[in-house]
Amino acid sequence: MTEKMGFQAQILKALDELPSRVKFPDTSNRGKIYGLYALWKRVKAIADNKSEAILKEMQSEELISDPKNIKTTGTHTLGTAGKLTVVVDVSQPRREFNLDWFCTELHRKYKVPPSITRSLYEEAKKPGTTQSRTIKVTEEGVAI
Repeated sequence: MTEKMGFQAQILKALDELPSRVKFPDTSNRGKIYGLYALWKRVKAIADNKSEAILKEMQSEELISDPKNIKTTGTHTLGTAGKLTVVVDVSQPRREFNLDWFCTELHRKYKVPPSITRSLYEEAKKPGTTQSRTIKVTEEGVAI
């Protein structure tokens, strides 16, 4: 049956069957939900590590070009094999605030001393509202 299934369908099927192959440490409803959450967090971490390792391997074996060498904005093909294609989307470079340039220009155009501009820049920095939150699951105190 897997011969007729597409590659993505095979992956989805294998992942759908994964929870039934694991013995959860707590079989209560709450424990099973916590366990499922821990399972998928762990699968994600493992998948991230493996995909990064395979990406490095593909680059070292010159199966794909290094995506960091592409500077042109847009979608670029790194390599193909049969029905599979590896692509990279390159975004516009992020705009950054250049304090040295700003100080120089204010001093040149308006005679504002760079020290004043720098102190005002530091005063303008206020605590933001963005916070990151990481949810972890532990088993007997050990992070999963």
